[in-house]
Amino acid sequence: MALPSCYHSVVSNRLYTHLAEIGSLFYHFHFPHRDIAQQIDICLKRYRCQRIVFFGGFLDTVQLLQERGYDITYVEYTPEMMAQAKKVLRGMNFVLSDMRELNLSEPFDAIILMGRIFTYLHTDFDVQKTFSAFANNLRPGGIVMMDNYETGKIDADAYFNGTVEDRRGTEVVRRISTMEQIQDHPTLYRWDGVYEHVQGDQKESFRDADHILRAFSKDEIEQLLAKSPLAFVEHQPNFEEKSFVTLAQKR
Repeated sequence: MALPSCYHSVVSNRLYTHLAEIGSLFYHFHFPHRDIAQQIDICLKRYRCQRIVFFGGFLDTVQLLQERGYDITYVEYTPEMMAQAKKVLRGMNFVLSDMRELNLSEPFDAIILMGRIFTYLHTDFDVQKTFSAFANNLRPGGIVMMDNYETGKIDADAYFNGTVEDRRGTEVVRRISTMEQIQDHPTLYRWDGVYEHVQGDQKESFRDADHILRAFSKDEIEQLLAKSPLAFVEHQPNFEEKSFVTLAQKR
């Protein structure tokens, strides 16, 4: 099966450009940000990390970490998502960058990706380029904490194959989506979705079609790290069963 043009580029992804506002609202409503921030906080304290880079999306999690005293540089990929972040976040540095090209002015203690962002790195080449960029922006012994969708589990619940609805009072965000696997190695899936935003008697719908998403096995992540400037440390459970957290450290 031929892959669409978005196979090689995240920038064609409408969720993070044209649909940035509804995407940010969905993230705000749907995810257990306090639990995510607590897991990150425990890991950062274990490795005595204070200055961190946080990649994308989970703005509530970033706020909670800032409240715990961390010095945060927030990185986004698109101007549209950065604009959403700046509506919410204050008192931190903002950097617009592709994670594969990250080039900061000084090394950091930790790089955090807790939004399953590697799902858009469709090739091993892109993964290795990202790991090298991370290592170049970490102090010796600095850590990377990242989560990834797991092969065989990514499509096992309604999150990508069904309807997800989150409600705050009279405001509702709903997503209806379908997924199919299109490739085995690496494991790629095609995903289509529709977001609905209901506020009182007003309803808006937003089509988000033809995503290509990647899932990883734990062994696959370990093998990729073994070829990189980062060393595998451990896997941890994530806030959901269809993904897992990996901790790595600069060699």
